[in-house]
Amino acid sequence: MQGLARQCDKCKSHISDPANPKCCAVRILSCQPDFTSQKNHLQKAIEAAGHMCIFYPKFHCELNFIEPFWGEAKRYSRLHCDYTFRGLKAIISRALESVTLTKIRRFARRSARYISVYEHGLSGKAVVFAVRKY
Repeated sequence: MQGLARQCDKCKSHISDPANPKCCAVRILSCQPDFTSQKNHLQKAIEAAGHMCIFYPKFHCELNFIEPFWGEAKRYSRLHCDYTFRGLKAIISRALESVTLTKIRRFARRSARYISVYEHGLSGKAVVFAVRKY
């Protein structure tokens, strides 16, 4: 296609036009099943090592229970660190171990509740209410 733009303005601002799937090269490629199913290098390496690789949606930290885990570990670090590099290196392993298995499971359950609520079609304040209530 002559004169096809690499990426149009609508695709740059993440507003795709379903009526025009051939507006630019980025859009054409993103609609191709063989392109979208292609695994990236990181995912291939993780799976080659025998692990599962799960990517959560960007900007939805409530769906990923590692986020509150990191937050809890950072909180411990702030409370027990002397704010030197040597002190930080010494406290990191203790900070990670300070998060109990019970808390990790609680974080995972809360993330699962968020996923369930989103799957039921709720959004906005209704999501937060449903997760707290149920």
